[in-house]
Amino acid sequence: MRFYWSVLVFGLLALPAWAAPTVDGTLDGAYGSAIAVQTVETQFGDSSGGVTGGGELDAAYAFTGGGRLYVMLTGNIENNFNKVSVFFDSKSGGENVLTNVPQYDFNNVSQNFGGLTFDAGFAADYHLFGRWGGGGGNVFEIDFADRNGGASASVGVNGGAASSGGGTAIQSGSVSPGNNGLDSAGFRTLTGFISNPVDFGFNNNNGAGVLGGTGAANQAAAAAVTTGFEFSVALADIGSPNIGDVIKIHVAYGNGDNNYHSNQTLAGLPAGTGNLGGDGAGGFTGTLSGVNFNNFAGDQYFEVRVVPEPSSLVLFGLALVGVACGRKR
Repeated sequence: MRFYWSVLVFGLLALPAWAAPTVDGTLDGAYGSAIAVQTVETQFGDSSGGVTGGGELDAAYAFTGGGRLYVMLTGNIENNFNKVSVFFDSKSGGENVLTNVPQYDFNNVSQNFGGLTFDAGFAADYHLFGRWGGGGGNVFEIDFADRNGGASASVGVNGGAASSGGGTAIQSGSVSPGNNGLDSAGFRTLTGFISNPVDFGFNNNNGAGVLGGTGAANQAAAAAVTTGFEFSVALADIGSPNIGDVIKIHVAYGNGDNNYHSNQTLAGLPAGTGNLGGDGAGGFTGTLSGVNFNNFAGDQYFEVRVVPEPSSLVLFGLALVGVACGRKR
């Protein structure tokens, strides 16, 4: 009996103390190592940091805890309304090829995604994107859409702007369930779907990372970047994946009208790849219908497994001791 209690106490002491990271656009130690590191230099300009031009995706970090998914994307976003788009495959169903039916974002430019094809095995359920620009005082904004299978024009969208740091390179905010997303006229009047706040932070002060071009990225330099776009969403708002389930995440950097993609994705494209444009080869077609990620080596997404909460591990340990003690008797 003493042996079992000693094992339990030792196990509980060995459990790491978990604390939620501060969602502010700066990498916290809680994320651990990068899940995906950039493989190709950026053709959307090498940023020197601050409120300057250039955009890149250097590395991706993510984990689950406290019933939430935390994601950190290091790099830069240009302040000209270019967007970092994050698609989640977190429940059954979804779209491997996006339709042009759902209507959201300014002037319904969500429809320009129609025809974009993800890697085999990836089917998007949700779309979160961030951008900032000169209008409205250079305030960073995010929108979060439930694409609901892509068959309906009317989909749930929440969104909001940073509440602190507007006009600077460091901003943060939170989107409450009552904050709705942008409609076709650019007003936040769509019907939302989230039941929990979405926290986000943005720090654009990176001046290192990948260089400009299409050559192989310096992955050590990319992995050394510690600032960028960070957010946290409730697992309940992305389909309630269970412990052990895998969440797949595709990240891409493109223009504000969603009709021209850069060569920056996570996971990354092969070295030597230039801007994807709308046809997959850098051409402008007015939509992203010609972009097919199956045409590029590797998978342009990364995976996060939903892990047990520390409290669940404690209960599991107690249960094991209870079973063992019962057998001892």
